[in-house]
Amino acid sequence: MARKIAILGGGNGGHTLAADLSLQGHEVRLYEMEKFSHQMESVFQTRRIQAVGAVFAGMAEIARVTSDIGEAIDGAELILVAVPAFAHADYATMLAPIVQGDQLIVLLPGTFGTLEFAAIFRACGADPNVVLAETDTLPYATRLVRPGVVQAHGRTTVRLGVLPSARTEWACERLRGVLAFEPAANVLEAGFGSLNPVIHPPGTILNAGRIERSRGEFYIYEEGMTPSVVHVMELLDAERRAIAAAFGIRLPPINEAIHESGYGPKGTAWEALNGSTSLTPIKGPSDLKSRYLSEDIPYGLVTFASIAAQIGVETPIMNSLIHLGMALLRRRPEDGCRNAEHLGIRGMDAGQLLRAVTDGYAWP
Repeated sequence: MARKIAILGGGNGGHTLAADLSLQGHEVRLYEMEKFSHQMESVFQTRRIQAVGAVFAGMAEIARVTSDIGEAIDGAELILVAVPAFAHADYATMLAPIVQGDQLIVLLPGTFGTLEFAAIFRACGADPNVVLAETDTLPYATRLVRPGVVQAHGRTTVRLGVLPSARTEWACERLRGVLAFEPAANVLEAGFGSLNPVIHPPGTILNAGRIERSRGEFYIYEEGMTPSVVHVMELLDAERRAIAAAFGIRLPPINEAIHESGYGPKGTAWEALNGSTSLTPIKGPSDLKSRYLSEDIPYGLVTFASIAAQIGVETPIMNSLIHLGMALLRRRPEDGCRNAEHLGIRGMDAGQLLRAVTDGYAWP
């Protein structure tokens, strides 16, 4: 059944979602902030996105391309937010006064962005019936070839967490036929299930010299995922899974998660990453200010570590990577990061946080 879908964000994920869902017959409204609209001027002018490659291809006709967020979400059943985590607060603030209770907002991916949205929605007096959801990753391994042309290198089934989790069945019904997903127990499972903060920071930090000398010619999955680098990832991954276990959530180790997602072959973590036909063709990062550090540390590892500290789980490898990564970014770990304070969960123990995400703590 064709759906009216608003897609917020004009980057890799937004372009790919807009093209894929339009080609599937859905009515898509693609939104990009006016200050960034020049980066996709051709899409604004033509309302077309060309998809190339083996995953899916075709010339997608986008129903509406706009920098008016009210126009984008008006009448939309689904609002898919495909923007960097550092933009979540801005989008939550824009949506709070206009979103309706029968609309579902999905962050792709979230990394606990639903909790930040919820805290902002409560402060702004948003409709208390709004349901939020987040995925553990984008549904695609994808890159823009140029504005208006996108190539997906792979497609995956995402894990979907819903806030409040009591509304999971309702949210899943809304998303059927739009995304390939599996429901998570709650947004904690989806948030801790994100692999980007486990893969990208070690791969970038431990290849920092190579990246700075590469002048953009660097393939992190093909070149940077050596056995020693992957060993550090596995230690970091064990800490991530230990935090989740404190909430009664069992997460598969990184090698199993990569294989189950369809991104890599069965085997060790090194074999899964180095043998991934979806990931190894992806070039980058081209510099140390890329999202692999600037997003996946302050909005990934810092978030994980903040929750861990609050519930008494030790994370020495995670803390070390945070300090090294933020030093490479010329920033301090406390500067502009997503922590328990920003998520509105400061002081909650594991049991209280579990009850909050089940019932929807953000609204009275």
